[in-house]
Amino acid sequence: MISGITINPQQFKKLSRIVYKESGVILDDKKYNLLVARLSKRMRKTKTSSVSEYIQMISNQKDEFNNFIDATTTNHTFFFRENKHCEYMINNLDNSKPLKIWSAASSSGEEAFSIAVQLLAHSFSFTIHASDISDSMLEIARRAVYPMDRIRIVPKPILQTYFQKGKGRQQGNVKVKPEIQKYVKFEKFNLLSGTAFDKFDIIFCRNVMIYFDSPTRQKVVDTLCDSLNPGGYFFVGLSENLHGLKHKLSTVLPSGYRKK
Repeated sequence: MISGITINPQQFKKLSRIVYKESGVILDDKKYNLLVARLSKRMRKTKTSSVSEYIQMISNQKDEFNNFIDATTTNHTFFFRENKHCEYMINNLDNSKPLKIWSAASSSGEEAFSIAVQLLAHSFSFTIHASDISDSMLEIARRAVYPMDRIRIVPKPILQTYFQKGKGRQQGNVKVKPEIQKYVKFEKFNLLSGTAFDKFDIIFCRNVMIYFDSPTRQKVVDTLCDSLNPGGYFFVGLSENLHGLKHKLSTVLPSGYRKK
């Protein structure tokens, strides 16, 4: 019975190694129950009867391999999460100068759209490139429809100006207005294997490196710093820092850095 699957130590090690190699995310013993829950869902979806059969499936089917990585690396997020970084930008940057922004590890798009609506509200000129490893998260981001609980801390004037409330079958959801969506471009990008593809004034890479080990964090920081213009800003999650890593950044606020 799938709901009661057990992953033996050898299988856990193999699956963990696959996730680490592809995404850099570490699944240690504390994540056993999480892996069981996520794996159970995929096995039900694919009508797979055993863990060994599923491992064989992801070895041979690229689409399901991507679905497995999606399932094991996706995390909950919401609008205006850790908003101090946006507030810093608004209070310290010149809104007459166009900004190129990268929301790396953008998940389902809440971060990128949170940045967009606030910059628009303060008359900034900008473009946002948003990227993630997960196809399913990128699909949600491009659709730009979210359940109401994701906007619970968004100020009412922002909601009224930049969001549409769902009706009928979309009751209980909100949609980011099309005129906001045009400022954000979503693309798939793997922080481990991807190479710097452009230069940006501001890079957000928040609440993802906490799942990486030091060598992986160093590799990601190297990639992102290569993409950051001199004098540009780099923001990580409030529970993250760059201690112990080599970089050319100086601290400007907690979890906020600037390229020298």
